[in-house]
Amino acid sequence: FHRIHGTAAVPARYPPDPKLGNWVRTQRHQYQRMQEGKTSNMNTERIQLLEGLAFKWSIYKDPWSEKGWYVQFKRLAEFHRIHGTAAVPARYPP
Repeated sequence: FHRIHGTAAVPARYPPDPKLGNWVRTQRHQYQRMQEGKTSNMNTERIQLLEGLAFKWSIYKDPWSEKGWYVQFKRLAEFHRIHGTAAVPARYPP
C-alpha cells in the first residue's frame, strides 16, 4: 500500500484488501489503548516500524489542531460574510 500510494494511511474500510484495512484499524485501536494506559498488544518496536512507513495513527483531521482551528474559523467567516451572522444552525448545511 505504502509503495503504491506513497502513504501508510490505509482506510479502515479498504475494499481492495479488507484484511489490511482491518489490521490497520486494529493497530490504531491498540495504539490508542496503550496511550490510555490500558492493556494493549502495541509496543515500542511496533510503533517504530509503523512510523518508519509514516503510519498515521489517526486518519481523522483534528479540528482542534492549530491548522484545523483556522480552517474552521475561515469557514465561519465565510458563513458570516454570506449570512451576516455567526449563528450557524446545528444542522448546517441543511
